Amino acid sequence: MSTDKLARRRAILDATIGLLGTRGLEGVTHRAVDEAAGLPQGSCSYYFPKKTALLIAAAEHLAALLEKDCDDLQLGFADIAARDGLDAAVAYVARELVTYADTERSLFLARMELTMAAARRPELADLGTQLTSAARRPIAFFLTLIADGRPDVPVETAAGLIDGITLMYATGQGPKPTTDQVAAVFRSIL
Repeated sequence: MSTDKLARRRAILDATIGLLGTRGLEGVTHRAVDEAAGLPQGSCSYYFPKKTALLIAAAEHLAALLEKDCDDLQLGFADIAARDGLDAAVAYVARELVTYADTERSLFLARMELTMAAARRPELADLGTQLTSAARRPIAFFLTLIADGRPDVPVETAAGLIDGITLMYATGQGPKPTTDQVAAVFRSIL
């Protein structure tokens, strides 16, 4: 695929994720995506003739964005841990996760929309698992790392707790998570 086509495809997927986060699943139409992406009418339909294909590609793109954010967080953690120690690195990750809940709220909401669609539509069935795994990856990574390989650490439970706290906040159902809350979950397994 040419660079121009890849850029258009990415613009379409970014716009789709943005619309999922702001308008929900019903707000995602080919016309709305074209408008949000600043592309000529018919662009979205050209790349994704069916809405299902668009949603699957958007979920894969969203999972890739979440994975990239995880990689960036891991690099920051390693740098701070080497320079300032494990406690400072845990505090850094907690701050980053809390900040992420604010700065990337649209990604949280898009994830929820796609996860709910996956629960209801058989053709999207695997998307929820894929997105939850991508979103929890950084949390599970850090919990596993600070647990130092101990098999008795409830990594999935703690990752689910942090994920749930941030999702409740992103959906307006709970207070903003604090750095202390997130760090407390991390430190509970030290």
